Amino acid sequence: MAGKLLFSFDELTQKDKSVKVLEKHFKRAGTNVVSIDLEPRIKRASGISYREISLTFSDSQVVKLRIKRPGDIYQVMLNRKVIPMANQDDHAKAIGEIVQAMDRGRSAFQKRLANAKVKLPKRMTTAAPRMEKQLEEKRNALKEAVEDARQQLSELTPEAAA
Repeated sequence: MAGKLLFSFDELTQKDKSVKVLEKHFKRAGTNVVSIDLEPRIKRASGISYREISLTFSDSQVVKLRIKRPGDIYQVMLNRKVIPMANQDDHAKAIGEIVQAMDRGRSAFQKRLANAKVKLPKRMTTAAPRMEKQLEEKRNALKEAVEDARQQLSELTPEAAA
């Protein structure tokens, strides 16, 4: 399995043998690939034409592999950050490096996900303003009831003392 993992650049699909081998390598490395998305468009950056394969894992981390024309991987992105690869020619070891990088950054990634604020759509409203108003009315009514009970107590205590 130390051989070169080459992708068919022009005919890249999810049923491609190289994509299946890639998924198998990640499973052997101990991660679960939940979904594989292939970018249908050819992109171009820094004079290099490439296509992207996005792998989403069970912990929501995303690895994007950028495939250039000859069919080899020229760049790996983990959660939108480019990661350097020491073992570029041995894909099994390279996938092991990617999995190690995922493990190292897992807690920080999960923390970022937990702190992410989600904006509600403009049309979507919540019952919070009405509930707040109702709770304020209830609180004011309880304050009045407590005040009435204190007045009644103060009226009863002088009579009891006399």
